[in-house]
Amino acid sequence: MDKALRNTIIAAVSNLSTAYNLSVISIVQVIVENQYCGGPKGCKAEADVAATSCLVGAIFGQLTFGYVGDCLGRSRALQLTMAMSILGALASAFAVPFDSSNPPSIFYFLALSRFFLGIGVGGVYPLSATIASESSASQASRGRTASIVFSMQGIANLLVPVIALALVQMPDGNGNASSPDDLGLSWRLCLGLGGLPGILLAPFKATETQKKVPAPTAVTEVTTSTNSTPDTAAEHVRMTLGSALTSRKYIGKIIGCAGGWFLFDITFYGNGLFQAPVLAAIFDVQSNSTNHFTPIGGDVAHNRALQMMFIAGIALPGYYVSVCFMDSLGRRAIQLQGFFFMTLAFGTLGLAFDALPAALLLLLYGLTFFFSNFGPNSTTFILPSETFPPEVRTTLNGFSAAAGKAGAALGSSLFTPFNDLYGLPHTMLACASVALLGFIVTYFFVEDRRKSGMEGEAAQDEESEAVGLATADSAAART
Repeated sequence: MDKALRNTIIAAVSNLSTAYNLSVISIVQVIVENQYCGGPKGCKAEADVAATSCLVGAIFGQLTFGYVGDCLGRSRALQLTMAMSILGALASAFAVPFDSSNPPSIFYFLALSRFFLGIGVGGVYPLSATIASESSASQASRGRTASIVFSMQGIANLLVPVIALALVQMPDGNGNASSPDDLGLSWRLCLGLGGLPGILLAPFKATETQKKVPAPTAVTEVTTSTNSTPDTAAEHVRMTLGSALTSRKYIGKIIGCAGGWFLFDITFYGNGLFQAPVLAAIFDVQSNSTNHFTPIGGDVAHNRALQMMFIAGIALPGYYVSVCFMDSLGRRAIQLQGFFFMTLAFGTLGLAFDALPAALLLLLYGLTFFFSNFGPNSTTFILPSETFPPEVRTTLNGFSAAAGKAGAALGSSLFTPFNDLYGLPHTMLACASVALLGFIVTYFFVEDRRKSGMEGEAAQDEESEAVGLATADSAAART
């Protein structure tokens, strides 16, 4: 198999695993609440800890394994992250209450195991994006290759509710239909299946894509003798995380990549939190009837799995429109139009939420997801891997991804109380404001790199060529 294709498949399956493991807790939490707490009101605090632990672990993993990817190589680091994902997913599937007299303590077991899982999940972000971009056959197809890898997030988001709905319908040991309060095997299988992609990838290893950088002294001597700029070459070779964060050349790029990701994830994760009341309004259900969800039966407004399936189905086309246009329109243009139409859709929903007919409300709400995916959700994944030099590429990719997850944590923690205090229309307007800020950051700080090599490639090629010429000249002199 072609090395580029092999690497793309490995990166894509890794990203599928990541998205599945992050999403599955939304359904599992509902089932466990019903089974161990008699509903969400019995253990809300404990459930919230379990729901956010993987996100916190992901931030740690993005920062850690981004650096590991630059030190040990992308392929080896990806193997380590997938091993942690396998162990974390399987450990979560065997969760039990720490205290048998306190059933809700099962969420603390889930919190610990999913924090470990999150470290592996977070590490996949910078590594899969960098492997996909560096493995691309040409500049002209680099964006499409990375977009295909990222589109597996959409597949995973659809797989989670489909698999969950199938598993909760399994009969119990007596052949009878399972009740909503006794679905232990179902939720354990949901969690355990998160380790399956990693297990399938275990026999395979991605080809290392990290290029060797010439030694600083050799480069400095060579560039001096070939009338190049020694300081530029030396700065490139000696680039570190600290120097990148304080460099005039890179600080704007970091703001564009990390800042755009941070702002986008505030709206993306916040939007997921209030999809229940939005769908309740669309399907004309009383808002106070959405406080309790069921994994079996019920309509879209009451069944968490049906909600997730409904939203994933609306959002999925956006990923593949991005695949089609990522190289022709470019990352910057797609991110700009994505933020623009998100601002427009959220703003319209906020200003006219109560006056809109259900069909138009559904259309506009669906467009917020469509332009998220045909927009910053896809581009923020790609931009860091082609914006930063290779010696800190996965480190700064991980830094940008961690900024995104910090935005996700902020959106998840703020939008629920904000919605409770001010209502859905004002929450939508808040999302519109954040999306507008994302547009501004993109306009001023994100470059269009469609026809450019990945940052550092040209310099590396020139340095390697110069080293080769110097070696040849030295050999000729000796003879």
